[in-house]
Amino acid sequence: MKRFLSIVLTAALLCSALCACGNSKNGHKIKITDEFMAEKLTVTFFSTENNEKETVTPEKGEKTDDYQEYFCSGDTDKYDRMYITSDDEDSVELAFNDYVSGWNIGSKGACPIGTEKPDYEIKTFKYSKTEKDVYIWTPSDYDKKSKEKYSVIYMTDGQNLFEQTATQFGSWGAAESVQAMMENSKNKAIVVGIDDSTSNRDSELTPDIGNIAELADKSNYENGTGKYYSDFVMNTVVPYVEKNYNVYTDPEHNAVCGSSSGGIECFYIGIEHPEKFGTIGALSPAFGLYDNTTWLNYLKSKKFKTYPRVYIYNGGADELEKFLLIGAKSMPENLEKINYPKDKITFKYYEKGMHNEAYWRAVFPEFLKLMFDKDK
Repeated sequence: MKRFLSIVLTAALLCSALCACGNSKNGHKIKITDEFMAEKLTVTFFSTENNEKETVTPEKGEKTDDYQEYFCSGDTDKYDRMYITSDDEDSVELAFNDYVSGWNIGSKGACPIGTEKPDYEIKTFKYSKTEKDVYIWTPSDYDKKSKEKYSVIYMTDGQNLFEQTATQFGSWGAAESVQAMMENSKNKAIVVGIDDSTSNRDSELTPDIGNIAELADKSNYENGTGKYYSDFVMNTVVPYVEKNYNVYTDPEHNAVCGSSSGGIECFYIGIEHPEKFGTIGALSPAFGLYDNTTWLNYLKSKKFKTYPRVYIYNGGADELEKFLLIGAKSMPENLEKINYPKDKITFKYYEKGMHNEAYWRAVFPEFLKLMFDKDK
């Protein structure tokens, strides 16, 4: 039987002795519930910047028929990731910042805890000779009659963002992560996901910027229709959202984010339209479809008036992630070669990260932190 932990992180200054760890004034309070009543449970906070670590033993709380509670806290000024060790079994690395409200660790990996089941609507738009669904999630406090505005996160693979049954690895948990951010900050956002579940996915999420690199099979990627997809986002999806929802229209409050082929397409959309998107999230991006010379020629052709923040993440634990890691590591260097501001580029690596939703959702709150904490 696989171990299942329910971890709830709530933003709070540590001002009491309820916790047995993380006594910093910058402590972020953590609640852990363990359904398997582990004999030994520890929490390790660490920094991806300097590898500094702190392992703590939480204080036990209430014990029910279903779980054992634990409490502790960690310093979000010092650490940005964490993992739980229960009877010598480690969880995956989890984003740790003051936007995160919780994590469930179960058969589909680490999942953010939310206050509600994601409630979204689906709109269908004409797309080339067919149609494309767009999933629009609004948080529980969203009121279309209110004048209060929300940021927008446009994401590829909308079919995998919200429902845990979406893939064998679960969903992105996008709604829960954004809801948690809202509960722990003044930031407000909606999520707009574009369905990419058709057999044409590889083509529509591949921008045609040059010759495809030497791959085993180029047929799915050559002459990619990523520009048509980008135009669809800009000319159809964005105008619809801005007309029908209370949202900001400036780049500081709009972002694009995706993984794998969706990662390269979101990077392309953001670079093509910096006047609209102030933050780009490219997780396990398929930059390796093109060599560095092609990328440099493309990037040099852009005339930037503003520079979007760029978050790039990659794992290294399966063959596809190892292949993609080469391009993910090279892209910050390529950007710097065209004098892209270094402080606008963030690259994060997880050696044990694999190419699936379990790992992308685990670091998604890092992307949210970059988008909304402009000075971080």
